[in-house]
This record gives sequence, structure tokens and C-alpha cells, in this order.
Amino acid sequence: MTQRNTFNDSLRAVVRGWRRKRVLILGDMILDEYVYGRTDRVSREAPVVIVRYDGSSYSPGGAANAAQNVAALGGKAVPVGIIGKDEHGMKLRELLRSRGLSVRGLLTVRNRVTTTKIRIMAGDFHAQRQQIVRIDREVDGPAGRATEERILKRLDREIAAADAVILSDYHQGFFTGRLIRETIGRCRRRSIPVIADSRYRLALFKGVTMATPNEVEAASAAGIELSRSSSPERIGRKLLETLRASSVLVTRGRFGMSLVEPGKRIRSVGVVGSPEATDVTGAGDTVVSAVALTLAAGGDMVTAMHIANIAASIVVMKRGTAVAEADEMQDRMDEIGRAFKETKGVGRP
Repeated sequence: MTQRNTFNDSLRAVVRGWRRKRVLILGDMILDEYVYGRTDRVSREAPVVIVRYDGSSYSPGGAANAAQNVAALGGKAVPVGIIGKDEHGMKLRELLRSRGLSVRGLLTVRNRVTTTKIRIMAGDFHAQRQQIVRIDREVDGPAGRATEERILKRLDREIAAADAVILSDYHQGFFTGRLIRETIGRCRRRSIPVIADSRYRLALFKGVTMATPNEVEAASAAGIELSRSSSPERIGRKLLETLRASSVLVTRGRFGMSLVEPGKRIRSVGVVGSPEATDVTGAGDTVVSAVALTLAAGGDMVTAMHIANIAASIVVMKRGTAVAEADEMQDRMDEIGRAFKETKGVGRP
């Protein structure tokens, strides 16, 4: 058996170990709404196209998307977040419940809207529909003290049974400074791996086990201007120092991923399959979910990078907010194994 096949088998074993691992997902619960229509004329009122409405669909977004990814990959997802007492909050709750997720951690807060991202998808009769505008219905401020206390009480109820914790921050008011510190502290005292995925404020998540930023987010949090000359290693080392983390996994789009750990050489992996993504919406949620499940199952950081890379290769080829399924992971690893054999001439007539 080749070294590559042995490694592939070890990845399979970790993925099988995801089954029923309990991952607690704290963060900004978002509803993604897709409005579909056709465009065949321009308005007389303004220089804009008229969209004839055909229908709508909905999907969990933000931390809720990370939760549905954990569930789709075979883990036990426990989302904890806040929603408004509104129609969109009810819709998000129904969507998660329909996917078999517990919704007891979704705390309803009066006088607060449920964050909703509305994407208008349009095209002419024969064309593929594309996003022409996005409307964001967002929260205007951080959670209050009373809400913060409710979240911490829910965290205390759930954390004892958690195998890993994801902190999914979309800057929608869920994470206060105190909540970040208290959550990371509780995880560290219990030796539970805690992984941060923060869109704009990653530098605040000091003490996490691992962070999974994209290259732009990593450079910003490290205080380094991203340019052609800025290396992933320099960015990753600085971010490690800032976060005092065990590792940083930087996703780099068509350039793959790079893993930086203290005292070790940088490890990188190229993309699996096509480097041209169909849609990267929610890909970061897939990456952090695969990483959390891998660490929960006892895998190391390098294994987490390889598995997250495979999961991302699946979800970026789907349109809209999507998930990678456990059987898709196994199929993709089969493809990788067959491709390796063919390039080595193994099994050819």
C-alpha cells in the first residue's frame, strides 16, 4: 500500500469518527432568503431592470449554516444564538428543526430583528439566474446584559456534553467581549477544542484552539496589509501571536489552504478538483465545521486541514448557501484515491 493510500485511509477513519460527535455552535444566526425572477425589460421610472417574481427559497446562514453543515457531515449540532420575535426568526427555527437540529438554544429576544440576507436572483428566460442585488436586514447593536446572561446560562447547560465548540461571528451583535472571554475560558478549563471564525473581529478571540480565517480576514486581524509580497506564513505567524492559538488555518481561495503552528514549518495544500468555484457563499462555514468535527474526533491540525479542504471543494461547486454531506466526503475521497492510482499507473490494463 502506498503512503498516499495509507494517508487517505486515515482521513476516512477520522470522517467515520465524526458520527454523533457533539459540536456546540455559538454565534450570529442568519436567515438567507433567495428571491427568484426573470428580467426581460428595463423600467421607465429609472435605469434598472424589472424583475418578474417567480418564487423564493430560504436557507440557514451564518452560525446557523455552520450548524447545518455539522449535522450534514454526521455530527450532532447544537446551535446557540439569538433571533428576533418575528416572521424570519420563526422561519429560521422551522428550517433548523426540519434538518433535525435542536432549536432549544435559539433564544428569542423582543425588539430585535432576525438578521436576514435577501439575495435577488434574476436572468432572462433562458439564462442562468445570477445575483443582481443583496438586501441586508441587520441588527443595530450588541446584545444587552440580560441577553448576555441568558446566553451564558444556555452555554453552561450545553458545554458539559460538547466535544468541540465553534464561535461563528458575523458581527451581528451576538458576541460581546465578555461572552468571548467567558466562552473561551470555559472551553480551555474543560480541554474542549474551540475554533473561531470571525468575519471582522478575529483579533478579539484570544485563546482559541484554532482559527479559520480567509486570507483577507487573517491579514486584517494580524495588522498586515495584504499584497502580492505578503506571505501566508508571515500573516499566520503574526496571527498566532495575536490570538495565542495552537494553530491558524488560512483559506486562500484557488491557492488552497495554509496551516501555521508554533514551532513548526508552514503546511499548505492545493485545491481539490476545479480551482474555479461556482459559488463561495458559506464555504467558510463548511471549513470550520469540518475542522471542529475533526478535532472532536481526535484528529490533528494537519488532518483537519486536508479534510476541510475536501469539504470546501464540494460546497463551492454548489449554488447558494449549501452543505457538504458525509457520503459526498466519502465519494470525493474515493475520487482522490482513484486519481492517484491512475497517475501512478496502478490498475491500468
